Amino acid sequence: MPSSPALLEAQQWGDRFHLLMQQREMGLLIDPVLRADEDLQTCLTRLQAQAPQLFDSTEEIFRQSEHGRSLIFHDYWLMVVYDLLRLWPDQAEIVDWKTYLKPKSQQFLQQDWQTRLYLYVLAETTDYPPAAIAMTYWFVRATDPLTQSQAPQQVRIAYSDAAHHQTQQDLTRLTQTLTELLASGKPFPQIPPGSPKCDHCPFAVRCQRGFAQADAVQALPSLEDIAEVPI
Repeated sequence: MPSSPALLEAQQWGDRFHLLMQQREMGLLIDPVLRADEDLQTCLTRLQAQAPQLFDSTEEIFRQSEHGRSLIFHDYWLMVVYDLLRLWPDQAEIVDWKTYLKPKSQQFLQQDWQTRLYLYVLAETTDYPPAAIAMTYWFVRATDPLTQSQAPQQVRIAYSDAAHHQTQQDLTRLTQTLTELLASGKPFPQIPPGSPKCDHCPFAVRCQRGFAQADAVQALPSLEDIAEVPI
């Protein structure tokens, strides 16, 4: 749950952008949407100008927005949904739209589990070798530090056999640990209360930690205080 109106607004804008790109890929009319949202129109126009190759389907054998794939791994169901999947005869690319203003570093993205899991599942569910697969993050609202204007930026993550093997090892370790915890019947371990990670965790509200403790959790009124509604 977002911790502030500003974060909520940013999240809603991101949802609209993802929906816009999905509608475009489906061949649906998007002009009315763009006319109603100047910011969306500007963002898409700049992305098309800076990265025309994103919109060129020449020689592609498959292209789909919001493409889902799943994989059974040690009795666990792994599921991914790609913002855009592009396949050629000899290579594959996962495209992910990011709508926050400050791009993450390539080092951070390489280690992030979204990247690792997305690449791993694609390699396991297709005939493409890891070296033929890549994932590209597009930060569509990134700001040029010099001009302070929007300038879409990309971070491309190449894949490899070594990275694939490492992810498989880590997934094996994590799933084995999860199986042992489930069998023990004990509560799952948690990071210490007050950890800065809680402030950015989307599940903090369930633990009543971080911003969720102060902003998201509100007491419900008692039944006596609720006015009767005539029928």
